[in-house]
Amino acid sequence: MLQKIAPTGIKKLDEAMGGGFPRDGISLLVGPSGIGKTILAVQWLAEGARNGENCIYISTTIPAEAIVVYYGNMPFLRDAVDKIEWRDMYLSPRDLVPFTKEKMLKIFNMIMPDYFDENLNLKKRIDRLVIDSLTTIEEIVGDPSMFRYLGATWIRFFHEKKIATLLIEEVDFDFKKRAGEMRNFSEATIMMDYMEHMNLHMRAMKIIKRYGYNHPTYWMPFHIREEGIKL
Repeated sequence: MLQKIAPTGIKKLDEAMGGGFPRDGISLLVGPSGIGKTILAVQWLAEGARNGENCIYISTTIPAEAIVVYYGNMPFLRDAVDKIEWRDMYLSPRDLVPFTKEKMLKIFNMIMPDYFDENLNLKKRIDRLVIDSLTTIEEIVGDPSMFRYLGATWIRFFHEKKIATLLIEEVDFDFKKRAGEMRNFSEATIMMDYMEHMNLHMRAMKIIKRYGYNHPTYWMPFHIREEGIKL
């Protein structure tokens, strides 16, 4: 039986989060482009894949195959890249109209017919799922309230199916005023940003929310190496 926590394999981050991301919950990564959100998400998938879990990465932007090309030979992913399923989600407004719950969820049967039947019943277990990123979907929807409705519908669906899900959102330079559109629905949220530290411009992350655990609230500098993210 799987533990209730889905660790990232990044020791200091897992310690700060009480073991990792919630297994039956929704987690969120927010930050500007290029900060390292995708690497962190893929590192989390690789940790699960090494332990025999069914792990799926869905890209809404560049082809998922490109992620494999960029990172597949790096030590943090090399031994798990073939164990992760890489999928693409290319949607048009027509795919979401009429804007109904059934239409929103049918997308997953379209993208993963080997996992979901036409009635959206799970045909086999999904242990870890990454959607990278929701921001592309937000731009297609075009209306903030409708996007939140779509996000809430997806999140409730993942909860019902008991899928540990990590969502990614791109944010602009005003992101310190918010923590992503899905922040109110997530059980764990990590904000990533560039910051000045001892006259150096560096990457850092901060745990904004982790339900059920008294997490630290300070910024944690990190580096991106061949071995993945290092705090």
